[in-house]
Amino acid sequence: MRHPVLRKGLPAHTCAFDFDDAPNTLHLGAFANDALVGVLSLLQKPQSVQLRGMAVLESFQGKGIGKQLIAHAENQVRQYSICTLWMNARLVAIPFYETFGYLKQGNPFELPYGGTHYKMTKHLCD
Repeated sequence: MRHPVLRKGLPAHTCAFDFDDAPNTLHLGAFANDALVGVLSLLQKPQSVQLRGMAVLESFQGKGIGKQLIAHAENQVRQYSICTLWMNARLVAIPFYETFGYLKQGNPFELPYGGTHYKMTKHLCD
């Protein structure tokens, strides 16, 4: 799922992220007619959870699937009793995350394979 959305045109091995197989990583999927159409991963850290590798197939974008994935991810993080969810967001994805209350932190930076990103965070606890 990550390949056609996040790593299009790159070798498939670039889709494997560090800690994908770690016991504190949770992978969420969205399905339409039994076909996987969206994914994201949550990597639990000591004081926060990192959202990584969010991807929705292009033909399913704009249909609320990303919104559902984010809502489910936030609910999952709340179950961990952790208040901060963050991600490294591509420039093109920033407006999407801002819609859900995520805020840019610091300066832009470059990541291999993904281009320019901003760290974005959201405080989930009252």
